Amino acid sequence: MSKKILYLDMDGVVADFEKRIGELAPELQNFKGHQDQEGLSDKIDQICYANPDIFHDLPPIKGAIEAVEKLSAHYEIFFLSTAMWSLPQSFTGKRIWIESHFGDLGRKRLILSHRKDLLKGDFLVDDRTKNGAAEFEGEHIHFGTSQFPDWKTVSSYLKDKNRYLLKSKQEELEE
Repeated sequence: MSKKILYLDMDGVVADFEKRIGELAPELQNFKGHQDQEGLSDKIDQICYANPDIFHDLPPIKGAIEAVEKLSAHYEIFFLSTAMWSLPQSFTGKRIWIESHFGDLGRKRLILSHRKDLLKGDFLVDDRTKNGAAEFEGEHIHFGTSQFPDWKTVSSYLKDKNRYLLKSKQEELEE
């Protein structure tokens, strides 16, 4: 059986973009709790324009690196992120970040798109529903929610899914 395709968003899933923004602008430390989301987005854009290499040195999300390395034994992993169209350095920064944190596991596995719903695959781990994540053809695992709050939970869920899929395939072959 070939491995199922698992897409991983970058910012907010494997890279802690919110933490880095909070370091640069302490008043913006809690994205989800911020009342004015449009104003927040404008402020974040301004911070990124003032720090065009911001994507090069984001800290990893706790447990992400280890979980992704373990999941790579069971899934065909690709990193699926949306770069800032008006900040070309974000495209390069994301590529540099993936290579520095995942090495060969990330080599030629970064896809940048504003339409995640156009990609074919089985699972997408994303912290948002924007840019087509909510319309993804496979299963959207909404990272950071009460159902999937952290990498321990997501990793356990995906390992269980893989065991179930393998068992189902085995039973199908035995019939």
